Amino acid sequence: MTLRKIFDLGLVNDDTEIWVRDSDMRVLVHGDWNRELVLEYLDSELECFTWQDDDNFFIDLK
Repeated sequence: MTLRKIFDLGLVNDDTEIWVRDSDMRVLVHGDWNRELVLEYLDSELECFTWQDDDNFFIDLK
């Protein structure tokens, strides 16, 4: 799965904070969904993702 597919599912809105992490759990980028640095990872393969009630979305890359 990719970040683009998650966006297409409607799981992310304008208030959602996106945290993109590498396989060692280091944060690569943080921001809202339309931040240019977040969009660089749209087609990256994901290992997993986690969504929290406080509108934080954690993306872990393969």
